[in-house]
Amino acid sequence: MRDRLRALLQKEARQITRSRRTVVAALTVPTLMLVVVTLGDILALKIGFGSHRIYLLSSARSVSPETLLRHFSLPILVTISSLVTPSILMGDVLLGERERRTLELLVALPITALDVVLAKLGAVLGFALSVTIPVFLLNVAIVSLFGYATPLQEAALGGLLLAAVLYSAGSGLLVALLAGEPRAANIVSGLVLGPVVPVEGLILTVVPGNGAIILSVAVLGVLAVGVLFWSLSSASFERLVGAL
Repeated sequence: MRDRLRALLQKEARQITRSRRTVVAALTVPTLMLVVVTLGDILALKIGFGSHRIYLLSSARSVSPETLLRHFSLPILVTISSLVTPSILMGDVLLGERERRTLELLVALPITALDVVLAKLGAVLGFALSVTIPVFLLNVAIVSLFGYATPLQEAALGGLLLAAVLYSAGSGLLVALLAGEPRAANIVSGLVLGPVVPVEGLILTVVPGNGAIILSVAVLGVLAVGVLFWSLSSASFERLVGAL
């Protein structure tokens, strides 16, 4: 089984890196969110914009612009970056291959549907993490250079990145398996990923300090385990080729 998985994993990795459009799309969102937008926020603070305190939910609670960057903007930017990249990749390795009808060729090989699903999941997770982690570390360097984060917060944000990547890859795989038509899969994927940021924003608003990030990690982690288990238990060649 290990040899079969290794060969399939290499095939999936080559397929991802062969698509220049997919690679560029997977790199663009994390770079924009974690580098360009973050630098823009820091520049705005440094030149004096946002000097007034900002009220959240009610006039009873306000935060400084620096706190808004640390405890609201950065977690949301990390989450968006981590959700989008695996979703783009999973759409290419499963839905794209389904449209090209190359998945049907795998039925004749001495492999199981679970082998194929594990290889696709491994390739997506590996590439997504290889993209998001370096950009995140660059974000850490930028934010730390200007003194807007602590080691504990950066560690919590790193956990948030991992949880969001796992949830996005797992939910993307599950949607692709259960939705036979690519257009329907894209719509359902948006419905699955869309509520994550608003729910996280509510947690960040209600729960103070780093506890909000830790709670967000826990929620996304539980959801990730659930969708991954559901995806792997739903694996079949019929679902892979979209016959169900």
